[in-house]
Amino acid sequence: MAGSTPSTGLGSILANRRFSAWLGSQFASNLGYAAWSIAVLWLAYQISGTLLLPALVMFVQYGIYSLTFIAGPFVDRIRDKRTVFLIVLPLQAVVATVVGVAVFTGSFSVVPLLGAVVVMALLDDFWWTAGNTVPRILVGKDDLLRANGVQSAVTGGGSLAGYAVGAALLVLAGPDGGAFLRAAMLVTATVLIVPVGLLSAPAAERRLFRNLVEGWSILGRGKGRPLLQIGALFAAEGFFLGAPALLITLFAHREFGGSSHVYGLLFTTYMVGAIASGLVVGRANPRRFVGRLLVGATVAEGAAIALAVAALPQLLPSAGVWFLVGLTSGIPATLLYSYLQATAPPDAVGRVVSNFELFPAAASAFGAIALGLLATALPPALLGDGVGLGLVGAGIVALAVPVVRGMRF
Repeated sequence: MAGSTPSTGLGSILANRRFSAWLGSQFASNLGYAAWSIAVLWLAYQISGTLLLPALVMFVQYGIYSLTFIAGPFVDRIRDKRTVFLIVLPLQAVVATVVGVAVFTGSFSVVPLLGAVVVMALLDDFWWTAGNTVPRILVGKDDLLRANGVQSAVTGGGSLAGYAVGAALLVLAGPDGGAFLRAAMLVTATVLIVPVGLLSAPAAERRLFRNLVEGWSILGRGKGRPLLQIGALFAAEGFFLGAPALLITLFAHREFGGSSHVYGLLFTTYMVGAIASGLVVGRANPRRFVGRLLVGATVAEGAAIALAVAALPQLLPSAGVWFLVGLTSGIPATLLYSYLQATAPPDAVGRVVSNFELFPAAASAFGAIALGLLATALPPALLGDGVGLGLVGAGIVALAVPVVRGMRF
């Protein structure tokens, strides 16, 4: 279990051997996830010829992520959270392998694509919920921002590698390469997590439904009550969560002639920014200014997306601006989930975090499909500007709410 003495820097976080092993598993998982994501979006566009199917893929995926609260009671009842990973990761490896074989043999279509997305997303709900309990198990509360900052950077590095390799595989092998790579990385992640014990205080042995209700009641009483207000506002921000991936896909096809090289470059620079955001937050450890920095990053992301529109159709300026989008978009998640992990009761971290995810994930699902529909009717530049203004507006509204401004731990 975590000690009570805070560390003095990022190096001491990495010196924690169990946490480092956990980071290795997360790196492998996210590398495979990124390669899979870039392949699935590209495949969906190839199948349909429009942004509607990629948007539908994201709608289905985020819609299932909004059901993550169902995983919370199961995860909280398990004493060793490692068990979740040892079940979920191999199952996902099997699904990814089946998809890779189907694409390679040319027997893949819309229905199997959506079916694979559904299964993977359901399993991701358990993987993600269990993953959010790990920092609280392995480090002290004062080190949560450092730990999550380092984890964000490491997983972002995995995603960066996945996007880069996935983009190369699109050119060299096709979308099936991303599916096979994810399967291999899931097996690697499983092997790395085997020696890492993740013991925690389990939730009381009650019926699952009662544990589910108890998890929601935490958000409505005492210190948990403000989370409802924060969650409502994050639904507004969550509406635009999938916008960067959709805009990069759209710009690559409409403004850069459908080049997979450009698609991969923009995704890569975007992820470099996300990696930098984790290191910045972890190093600063701004536990007393969570709310204000969160709002500032949201406004800055909106401005960066508008700037990305202004940079079109020049490739190098566009790549540079997408770095800024990644930098600003990565900060809110690190701040928010560190705050949730720190303020939740020790035996209910999984339920609190997964229940809260309902707000941004549900909004993200509808946002993805709405943006996909708008992309068929609006010029890419106008859509990008609308997303930028929406994020700036969400940040301004959040700034006016005292509960958000006062977020700290």
